[in-house]
Amino acid sequence: MPSIGGNVEETGGKAMDVLIVDIGGSSVKLWHTAHEEHRKFDSGKSLTPDMMVRQTKVTVADWSYEAVAIGLPSRVSAGRVVEDPPNLGPGWVSYHFASAFDKPARLMNDACLQALGSYDGARMLFLGLGTAVGSALIADHLVLSLDMGRMMYGDERVWEVLGDDGYDSLGQKKWQKAVMDIVPALKQSVMADYVVLGGGNVKQLADLPDGVRRGHNRSVVEGGRRLWEDLPDPADKPAHWVVI
Repeated sequence: MPSIGGNVEETGGKAMDVLIVDIGGSSVKLWHTAHEEHRKFDSGKSLTPDMMVRQTKVTVADWSYEAVAIGLPSRVSAGRVVEDPPNLGPGWVSYHFASAFDKPARLMNDACLQALGSYDGARMLFLGLGTAVGSALIADHLVLSLDMGRMMYGDERVWEVLGDDGYDSLGQKKWQKAVMDIVPALKQSVMADYVVLGGGNVKQLADLPDGVRRGHNRSVVEGGRRLWEDLPDPADKPAHWVVI
């Protein structure tokens, strides 16, 4: 992994104990920078931020941590939620996560957080194949959240084809073919040097297109660590790193 910053003031030169909350449309996965295991609980269209925080605290009651990194499947700008996630309940905009957790908290789009942990230099496109299709681009100190799932593939949106519903309706072989068609086109559209595929459905892929590698859900742990240790506070909008 490349060095991508150096937030020495925050870490004091030591590794931070960070709780990573990876919120998806079907589950919330909980990770820790000092633990190998992860825990999870169900999410869904009724999950509000209050419910998420309460259940997180119960689920990791025996974990100690000094900061929280949150990945949320929605638009996030300067570390703040811009709109409620479409696959979750209401109330995420203007929610004060640091107060609710009683810990410092930083927030990113979930695909950006996975991308940050997967980044290995140059110009990288990240695609998360799960409930829908998350996407992010990292290049030259820019972390850019995308919504490539809304692009068209024939008569359907990319997320309708490559997401969970697409896999269920197409079956593995046709879904694999769609991945082999769509992913190289998306790579070319942003002139990426390589693509990292993350999300729960990556394990269903027997083959990968050229210039594409598998990510791992645990890369979100590295993303959470980097969000705190390597990047400045997103709300500061620093000149040398831009998170959009």
